[in-house]
Amino acid sequence: MAFLCRRFPLFATAHILIFLSGTTWGEASPALFDYENIRLRSSIRPIINRSEYKECRVSPGDEDWPDDASWNELNNTMNGALLKPIPVASVCYNSTSYNNFEAGNCEAVTSNWSTTAKHPIEVNSPIFEGLTCIPPASLNTNGCTQGGFPVYVVNASNVAHIQAAVNFAREKQIRLVIKNTGHDMSGKSLGGGALSIWTHHLKNIAFYPNYTTDGYSGPAFKAGAGVQAKEIYDAAFDRGLMVVGGVCDSVGLFGGYSQGGGHSMLGSLHGMGADQVLSIQVVTADGNFITASPTENTDLFWALRGGGAGTFGVVTSMTVKAFKDIEMTVGTLEWSVKGNNISIDTFWQGVSSFFSYFDNFTEQGSSAQWNIFPNGSLSFSEGSPLLANPRFQIMPFMTPGKPLEEAKKITAPWLAEMNVLGINITMDWNHFPSYHTAYYSVFSSTDVAIMPYSMSYASRLVPRENFNKSQKLNETVAAYRKISEAGHFFNAYMYAPTLKAGAPVGPDGNAIHPAWRNGLSHTIIFQQWNQTIAPDQQMKIRQDFATDVMKQLRDITPGAGSYGNEGDVLEPDFQHSFYGDYEKLLKIKGKYDPDDVFWAVTAVGSEGWAVRSVDGLPTQNGPLCRVST
Repeated sequence: MAFLCRRFPLFATAHILIFLSGTTWGEASPALFDYENIRLRSSIRPIINRSEYKECRVSPGDEDWPDDASWNELNNTMNGALLKPIPVASVCYNSTSYNNFEAGNCEAVTSNWSTTAKHPIEVNSPIFEGLTCIPPASLNTNGCTQGGFPVYVVNASNVAHIQAAVNFAREKQIRLVIKNTGHDMSGKSLGGGALSIWTHHLKNIAFYPNYTTDGYSGPAFKAGAGVQAKEIYDAAFDRGLMVVGGVCDSVGLFGGYSQGGGHSMLGSLHGMGADQVLSIQVVTADGNFITASPTENTDLFWALRGGGAGTFGVVTSMTVKAFKDIEMTVGTLEWSVKGNNISIDTFWQGVSSFFSYFDNFTEQGSSAQWNIFPNGSLSFSEGSPLLANPRFQIMPFMTPGKPLEEAKKITAPWLAEMNVLGINITMDWNHFPSYHTAYYSVFSSTDVAIMPYSMSYASRLVPRENFNKSQKLNETVAAYRKISEAGHFFNAYMYAPTLKAGAPVGPDGNAIHPAWRNGLSHTIIFQQWNQTIAPDQQMKIRQDFATDVMKQLRDITPGAGSYGNEGDVLEPDFQHSFYGDYEKLLKIKGKYDPDDVFWAVTAVGSEGWAVRSVDGLPTQNGPLCRVST
């Protein structure tokens, strides 16, 4: 979701360890990191007798909530890695139980409100926490509570820390969540009353110039779960290589990004993030530390690549493909009703023209991020009528491996067609010697902006036929227009991460939703409401958006899906919208986590539980309880 990425000073990365190896690794896992060799001697604990299961996960205030001595004992086994963090904005309030009001610190917190990666509990979508502790300058609030934030956090620096946390949560029947950077668009790394495992500081990187496994032979990187895109992009660039990753370089590529699928501007060339994964180290619900690869625990290996995060285990590291860095030509352009002095009908004819070239563009490896602003800017107009100045923006259009003149030839027929329509535009082109330099020319170095407090979104994977067949194309453009003219903003992508492009290793490929393989666009649509409305009114708006507004896209894309990492928590039939072979995924979940130690909203197996939120909204502010059948 690139529009949320903004310029931000880089944080230090000097603690990253780069290990070089000339070894050829074949049909085996790469060497473990030092932190992965620090493990509990006896990691597997007895499974709880089912007669002892509780209706809800044990929460603070419950009779069975562990006493201070138990938490201290857990902390001692971790050599002080257990934290009890409080919301960072608590310094802004002088009437809370935290007793830490400090006006100067509040100003600093407010001005740096997007640095969620550095904090053990904060996330970039606080709406899913329940908005219980927000800087008052950005939200009219009068108090601060722990709300949907975890109560305790394990600042994991080795596998033993993770194993101890998993065992403790399982045996005490406490809710367990996993957080890396907090780039979390649905609240999976939140949980009221939970114990959280924070993997952000697992920062090791190792390079293997000649890695060989079933289906792949070439350069590879092994990276800790806490490694962020910026860090692996730089490590690859230093060796004349590139890796597949997202458009926000603060995202942790080896946690929820790859596990959920992971789309990329390199998608048309090399596929999805999950397609790159060659081996995974993971702690499972029984506290065991195992490898999942094409030859070990192959079912889990399949599920962890596209089957969603936060439900199968705690990943400690991944090994991924790397590719020779290549030249890149990047273009940007936009058109609007007022800026180009055209009618609204002509504006949408231009959109249709662009869409009709998607197949041609992606066949040549190109990709694009494009936006439709309903009234010329990033603004939302709840319930507004036809808007007078829609604006279409392409930023960027990327042509991997293409020199400038060849890139121009790719788009020349389309631009000529646009001029015939009366939309006189030209692409602003720039050529770069590498993907790395091209990427940072467009996206710069970023932290993730905090999501607006009164906004939700949903997504749809739009199939190839919607852009190729004239009738389907007309239906598609008509649906986009109707949604836009109701005041909704589009943030979308053009690419074709086919099986041929991705070529995932393993006998059964991976768990990526098949809709990605036949899709040419991942489209995200936004809904906003008045921040002052009552919870029940907000819920109605969000439900109507999920069921009615998005139905317009579902109706023209039957059998397609949605991207779970950037999907609506209220998505109807999320099991088949977010996932491909859900029944297979559910069996794997039952095999490796029969007691639902891991749970995350809309994750595989989540339908058996629900959060009883304090205001009835889809937040993590409340106890996690079993759903009555």
